Amino acid sequence: MAKIKKISYSDILHVKKLISVVCSDSAMSYRRLFFLSVPTTHLQNLVYSVHFRKHPETYVAFDTKDNLKGVITVKAQHGNPYKWQIKRLFLDKNSHEEGKQLIEYIIAKFGARGVDTFYVSVDDTQTELIDLFVKGCGFRFCSTEALWSVSNVNFLIDKVDDKIFKHFKNSDEEKAAELFNDNLITHYKYSLSKEKEEFRENLLKGIGEETDFKYIIEDENTGVLKSFLEIKTLDNKNYFLDAIIPPQYFDLYPMILSFAVKKIIKRNKNFKLYIKNRKYLQGGELLENFFKENRFELLQNNAILVRDFFKTVKEEAKGFNSAVVFSGFEI
Repeated sequence: MAKIKKISYSDILHVKKLISVVCSDSAMSYRRLFFLSVPTTHLQNLVYSVHFRKHPETYVAFDTKDNLKGVITVKAQHGNPYKWQIKRLFLDKNSHEEGKQLIEYIIAKFGARGVDTFYVSVDDTQTELIDLFVKGCGFRFCSTEALWSVSNVNFLIDKVDDKIFKHFKNSDEEKAAELFNDNLITHYKYSLSKEKEEFRENLLKGIGEETDFKYIIEDENTGVLKSFLEIKTLDNKNYFLDAIIPPQYFDLYPMILSFAVKKIIKRNKNFKLYIKNRKYLQGGELLENFFKENRFELLQNNAILVRDFFKTVKEEAKGFNSAVVFSGFEI
């Protein structure tokens, strides 16, 4: 049985060594995530509430000889403390059982305190890791999403009507949630629908958090949202665009992309742009065809795995011997 605990400063050298062995180029970039948690007082721990946990939390697993076998990082969904994502997972070789214990520990710990949904986004080529979550830990396959790199600017429109883009305000959060949920393919609504608070702007961002810009396009006559878009960056070099646009308004998409590029260029002319295609939203095929027509590069297909706290899967996972490096992106 592995010994699992929240990461401490004394564990840093062990973690760095493990990550450098299984994935050396991720060691330094991953290290900064370890201590982002807001310190909690003894009283807060006694009256634990998931609302206290708004930053990533990292836990480590050691074997009986105090060898580090695994590291896991989890984070609450912004605006929804009852939905948590497994962000990263590092496992040493021959550490399948410790990985299973880490995942189950997270589910038991936070599930007992009110969290009802856990999800993870895994590269669909990592079949052994998917087996660990699905067959070993009771997750179920829900849908897929793809990450694309904008490798050329053939789609750009010279004249973009900036007036149709309005800055997102928190008063728009309910409309944004309705747009997302209405655009979900029906059989994904139970697992992937969003609360309006998940679109709310965080007015008190901490140092090192991402910079993001949100915009909406409204029907000027009815006030109905036609699109919601968000531009994010952590380093002012790599930018991520996430746009929700129903199929009936898809003709606006080239203008949306052109508008995003125009805004990014004002900050950095030497940027890289990435776009996520959520296959569980209507219009996913239209987006994929658009990306292919404009010769965008497909970087990764991810499987979305979900576990609702009250659901279990009895099938046991098969073992595997390879080390695991997993880093997902938010849905």
